[in-house]
Amino acid sequence: MKHKLLAYYKQSLEQSTPPTPSQLSDYYWFKINFQDDWIGIQKQEIDPSQLDLLKACYDFFQPDETLKKEEYTWNQYLYFNGDQPSFKNIETLRFIQFQIKGDSASIEKNLIESAFNGFIHRNSLIIWNGYNEGVVIEKNDQYLEEEDFLALARALQSDFFFSICFYIGKEMKLSSPIPTIFGQERNLFSKGLVFMPKTTVLSLETILPNLLISRLREDELELFREWFSIFEEDKELLLTIKTFIENNGHSTNTAKQLFIHRNTLQYRLDKFTEKTGFDLKNYHTYITTYLACLYYTSGK
Repeated sequence: MKHKLLAYYKQSLEQSTPPTPSQLSDYYWFKINFQDDWIGIQKQEIDPSQLDLLKACYDFFQPDETLKKEEYTWNQYLYFNGDQPSFKNIETLRFIQFQIKGDSASIEKNLIESAFNGFIHRNSLIIWNGYNEGVVIEKNDQYLEEEDFLALARALQSDFFFSICFYIGKEMKLSSPIPTIFGQERNLFSKGLVFMPKTTVLSLETILPNLLISRLREDELELFREWFSIFEEDKELLLTIKTFIENNGHSTNTAKQLFIHRNTLQYRLDKFTEKTGFDLKNYHTYITTYLACLYYTSGK
């Protein structure tokens, strides 16, 4: 795709560093991937519709000079491979990426940040990249739980009438290649938004199984359809087995979540084993069955 862009826009530039201030006046700049790969397209070569399309496909470099100095430095560091910000008083950190669904341009960022600040630790930073995405930087083990982000999502939905999705990253030490890992997590987050559009809080653990399913060949998927055809016929059983696995095989919690009696749950578990030959008593069966649950839940 990069080579096609360079061929189509004859006067375009390619470089491994972010654009200098003098280059911003005549060129629109895009970061093509999560490495050091920049393309500048002359403003006179591109029409508004093409510009909107490229903005949707790539990171459009348009520095927000209104950000506070610390926020601006972090924005450039994470999204555009800018200079490293100060790591003073930071030992470890974790990135919570977020994306707002729908039109958030009309909502003032400071109002959204006020809602965020009611939940996140006071030492955490909120860094924006455009109007609808950004990242919360949590420091030194001052991390929120998944339930906290679910509550924050509900609060934003109630107050501002838009939905939001979060991606919980992994804790990193300062010795880690932070911008690279951030870019990898951002890429995974974008895939999760496609695979699991109705899920509010995503993570590596929730996205990876769906990613694995998406990469299976047709003949491999045929095995799922053969072994777990009962899920196509019995959606109630599918929900039961998926919930049982997600509750780590805890019968009481599963029955409570499904609003059924434990005897009813056991009947369904026995039915699953009888129909498929899979007994949910070891982790190999758990993994295989859960992948099948995800396959059928996705509506494939």
